[in-house]
Amino acid sequence: MFRHRIILIALICCLLASHTKTALAEKIVIYADEAYPPVIYLDHDKIKGIFPDLFARLSKDTGDTYEFILVPWKRALQESMHGKGGITNFSLTKERANLYDFSEPIYTDSLQLVVIKGHEFAFKDVLDLKGKIVGGNAGASFGEEVDQAITDGVFVMERDPHQLSRMLKLLHGRMDVAIIGNGIESFELLLSSNPELAKNRSKFIILPHPLTNDFLHLAFIKSMNMKPALTRFNKALIDLKKTKEYKQIILQQERGK
Repeated sequence: MFRHRIILIALICCLLASHTKTALAEKIVIYADEAYPPVIYLDHDKIKGIFPDLFARLSKDTGDTYEFILVPWKRALQESMHGKGGITNFSLTKERANLYDFSEPIYTDSLQLVVIKGHEFAFKDVLDLKGKIVGGNAGASFGEEVDQAITDGVFVMERDPHQLSRMLKLLHGRMDVAIIGNGIESFELLLSSNPELAKNRSKFIILPHPLTNDFLHLAFIKSMNMKPALTRFNKALIDLKKTKEYKQIILQQERGK
């Protein structure tokens, strides 16, 4: 009889835990860049990338469902600021930390500097970009040191909505350097996506030293009061990072499989 009571109590606890998880679960809208492979992007109107796969896996532990809305980055930023949803592949800065609640880092983004062959230069820090025209995403932060250099006029930042248009501008001599996110794998995927860029692959050079390694997060404007959802997300993310599955999900998308 005693043993039966213990089993009954255990079952009741499991049911209560399951009910609590369901009660806490939310449908969470998240805005992101529509063209940022392999992190997140649209492929013939289908949402693909590292983050959709990771978030789908994390949903099993958080109980929350994550609905992505992919738009140009500047609009994604605006929608998040209006409290219409969260935002991801988002860099943490002091200014943003005053406005947003941030998750733990989800993924490390290597920001590469691409130039035209024959126009290479030694790059070790942001001052080496002095006087150059540099292309980067509209509304994006590149880390506080780089953002401050832009404000101070160390170099000219030409903003655009997509990496593809940036690379075409670089090819046609309209800028000196293009900032391309997500490392060499993303760079090769980007070139192969456009016939003109693919044809001129040999003209592009990635400088040996990246601009920066940027930690990407999920964030919500503070007025949305999403800390409970972020707590669930962070716990699931920290647990997943301890497993091989986390790296497998990332490698699968980085390699385009």
